[in-house]
Amino acid sequence: MLFLDELGEFAPAVLDGLRQPLEEGVIRLARARASASLPARFLLVAATNPCPCGGGAPGVCECDDGARLRYLRRLSGPLLDRFDLRVGVERPTVDDLLATGGGEPTVVVAQRVAAARRASLDRIGIMPSEIPPSRLDELAPLDPAARVRLREHLESDQLTGRGYHRVRRVARTLADLDGAAELVADEHVVMAMQMRVRLSVSSRVRAA
Repeated sequence: MLFLDELGEFAPAVLDGLRQPLEEGVIRLARARASASLPARFLLVAATNPCPCGGGAPGVCECDDGARLRYLRRLSGPLLDRFDLRVGVERPTVDDLLATGGGEPTVVVAQRVAAARRASLDRIGIMPSEIPPSRLDELAPLDPAARVRLREHLESDQLTGRGYHRVRRVARTLADLDGAAELVADEHVVMAMQMRVRLSVSSRVRAA
């Protein structure tokens, strides 16, 4: 796993250099008299603030909208399209910070994830993230309502072709977590889309 904190601080050329490895799982190096392909299949997790100053405490951000937009434009659309998940993270409240306990224990979540992985391996022999686009209809079929919803998202330009394939894989993963069998339901597509938010000047985003 590769974790990049403060993603917006990286040079755009460095970030765009990740596009090919993320898409193909290899790094290709070429010099004057030689070339090589190296394996590079990894999970990329990243986090970024909405602006250069980090947002600051409520009401004290030093950046105007122009500065925020310039900051987020470092993250190109083709790069962001290669993230399966883009989740907005709100600033925690004082009560959240001072609270003790709450939420599911990590061990419980890990058991649920392990069960979903086993279900996928038993059903199709691979993880949903490994399904090639050409086999999505075979290995991650949609129910009619889910297919209609995805068509609407494509027709309204809310999804690119690459994003469409990634949403389908995430929806299949959610169906496995939900204990669903063969068909990916509309509710799983809706949830997958909700975890693919667009960057805005007022949100912090974590991506994977």
